[in-house]
Amino acid sequence: MTCNAQSIDKALVARRFAHARDTYGSEARVQQQVAEKMLRLLTAHACTSATAPDGNGDRQQPRNAALSFRHIAEFGCGTGCYSRLLLHTLQPETLLLNDLCPEMEECIHDLLTGGGRLPRAPQAGNASGVLYDADVEFYGAETPSESTKVPSENAKVPSENAKVPSENTKAPSENTKAPLCGSSPATTAVSFLPCDAETLDFPQGTDLITSCSTLQWFADTERFFARCHRFLSDGGILAFSTFGKKNMREIHALTGHGLEYLSLDNLKVLLSPRFEILYAEEEIVSLPFGTPLEVLRHLKQTGVTGTEKRVWTRGRLQSFCDEYIRMCGNDDRSVSLTYHPIYVIARKREDKRLKIKT
Repeated sequence: MTCNAQSIDKALVARRFAHARDTYGSEARVQQQVAEKMLRLLTAHACTSATAPDGNGDRQQPRNAALSFRHIAEFGCGTGCYSRLLLHTLQPETLLLNDLCPEMEECIHDLLTGGGRLPRAPQAGNASGVLYDADVEFYGAETPSESTKVPSENAKVPSENAKVPSENTKAPSENTKAPLCGSSPATTAVSFLPCDAETLDFPQGTDLITSCSTLQWFADTERFFARCHRFLSDGGILAFSTFGKKNMREIHALTGHGLEYLSLDNLKVLLSPRFEILYAEEEIVSLPFGTPLEVLRHLKQTGVTGTEKRVWTRGRLQSFCDEYIRMCGNDDRSVSLTYHPIYVIARKREDKRLKIKT
């Protein structure tokens, strides 16, 4: 079945991504490319538009990209691929990193103010090369190692010396408030707040709210856009990448499972009352694999299996592989997986009469 946003089990999503945090960096090749492209587009289309008017009401020459955004918030930071690009390229005064999984602090702790990389034991995983039970179980069903807990209520904003959240970490309640942007520090003040971004109160006056490969998991995209409008500074930028309707179409065709993705036109309609769209683009990326089993391993190791709860038996796996090859296999029985990235950069509209749904 196709999961619409309202039916997504975010606790399961958090567990799957947390379990894949050790392998995400090496497997998420498309997401890495998307993050790099998103930053290029951001500096090309948003930094050049974030110029102040001169005395005659005309816009001055574009400011340096590093000076365009003083206060940045990234939702769905994950293992920090895009976070590092933002930090080193834009060099903001403050950078708030957010993710649904508290465990992601382990991956970005070297970026946090006052932090150093925390040591941790490697995750137990399947290194045996077994083609069926271990891989199948991890892809399609809960396992004892998937003990991660999605943030619940009453979490505190992490201090500069915050430790990695334990299983008992409490998460922010609805409408979690992030710290207000402070005065300009000598270096970027980077903080991490684990919670559902759809309920996060971003710092008021944030200049840039941005994300890569996260928005497709949200339950109410329109409401989230309205909240971003509320917390952005005048002329602030909302920039994100997500995935479109053709994303992983092979998996949906073969299993009947997947997300109900929004099209680029859908996103434009949802944004247009509150934002001026500065740039929008979509593309199709075909990722090659030697076998259908490699596709399943790729999905498990990137954590994007949060809509699949059924157990993968040997028979179901064999049927999946056979049908995948029949449907779109090459002569050598290799296959591919379709990704459909969408990129959007939008500027907050100034309309004081606008009523925002919050």
